[in-house]
Amino acid sequence: MDSSLKSNWIQTLDLINKSGHFDSGTMTWIKKTSLFKIENQVAYISCQNIVAINLIRENLQLFEATLSEMVGSNVSIELITEKEMAQMMPDESLKQKAIQLISRGFDPGLTFDSFVRGPSNQEALAACQMACLPKNKGMFNPLMLYGNSGLGKTHILNALGNALAQTQPNAKVIYIYAGDLVSLLLDAMRTKSKEGNAVEKIKETLLDCDYFLVDDIQNLRSDSCQEVFFTLYNELIRQKKQIILTSDTHPSEISSLTKRLISRFSSGLIVNISKPGAEHAKRILMKKIEGHEDVIDIDDDVLDFLARGYSDDVRALEGALNRLIFNATLFNPPTISMSFALGVLKDEPIISEPEQLNAKSIKKAVIRYYGLSYADLEGKSRQKKISQARQICIYLMRDMLQLPYAEIGSQLGNRDHTTISSSFSRAKKMIQKESTWKDAVDEIKRKIT
Repeated sequence: MDSSLKSNWIQTLDLINKSGHFDSGTMTWIKKTSLFKIENQVAYISCQNIVAINLIRENLQLFEATLSEMVGSNVSIELITEKEMAQMMPDESLKQKAIQLISRGFDPGLTFDSFVRGPSNQEALAACQMACLPKNKGMFNPLMLYGNSGLGKTHILNALGNALAQTQPNAKVIYIYAGDLVSLLLDAMRTKSKEGNAVEKIKETLLDCDYFLVDDIQNLRSDSCQEVFFTLYNELIRQKKQIILTSDTHPSEISSLTKRLISRFSSGLIVNISKPGAEHAKRILMKKIEGHEDVIDIDDDVLDFLARGYSDDVRALEGALNRLIFNATLFNPPTISMSFALGVLKDEPIISEPEQLNAKSIKKAVIRYYGLSYADLEGKSRQKKISQARQICIYLMRDMLQLPYAEIGSQLGNRDHTTISSSFSRAKKMIQKESTWKDAVDEIKRKIT
């Protein structure tokens, strides 16, 4: 939909609203309409439902006169459903869908200021803040954030979009969910375009940006869509557009992605967002009630309980707090005490349990700390970062589990026990000598236990 058409229709509805002809409830239905096209003095208005169609039809003269005033010439109105629009004008319908998906805007409440920084997310936060600076654009391309659901990836993307709107108001930012991207591309493949290849038209629309943000890239499951995305991705890189992706796991572990996409994602900067831990989770809770302490009286031990029990998922953490606050408004206790909290949350299914300590949990903690994959850890790469991670993993398996060298070797790509023994000795020396090694071991142990 042309931006001038959208603007004319918005102004038309605004004038009608100000005229007082309809009440606010009625206008809500009428606003669920779009001006798709004006051709031969006929304005095609697409309506989401029959209510809007009837309301406009019963007051057709008012709408035609107001719209004619906006466009500067007499027009008549043709009312059609969105399905009919898609059949009559597939190109316009597809374009409208694309615009709706990529121009939904960012949540104004999700900013860098409202994001609670901690050891589990500070690297990801710093990487995105760096990407906001024009001088750094494309330095790490793509930038990929990965971690379990509910740890703040979507918050960071929204924060980045809001920051760019302030610091680079002329920058074009596209933000789309991978599932919506698949739906859009599949629609384009099915569209019999009158203006050429519909898929190429969508690619042109998506290329018209400075920053390209895709949330939950693991949902890009369609093989045909991956083929299209591959060519789109390459062109974005060639034009030095900054690409930022999120995923719930390391790209090498997304089985639905093609190898060449995994390879390209791995060529940029991959940053892990891990579980926040109890201390960080408590700061998140305190941030959420900040400024409302006069009406939210909650005991400190309740915050500690929530932080320990729900730190696996920040959304669950905030949801548990909201549930306590809601019940406090219903029953008005003197304070949200531990006994009150336990009564409210007794049936709550999501409570964090300590992960079982074994070789697998140690490997998992190491790769998340270093932003690697199991294949990196178990492979033959001698890259400094991977080699250090592997040696620390060996040290932890020996130190925490007292596993035989041969067993550790089988856990790490069937390495010889003499190699494992040598790596353990080197790691032990480096931990005693280098603070970075000791800090890594301490942090990984903390996450495991």
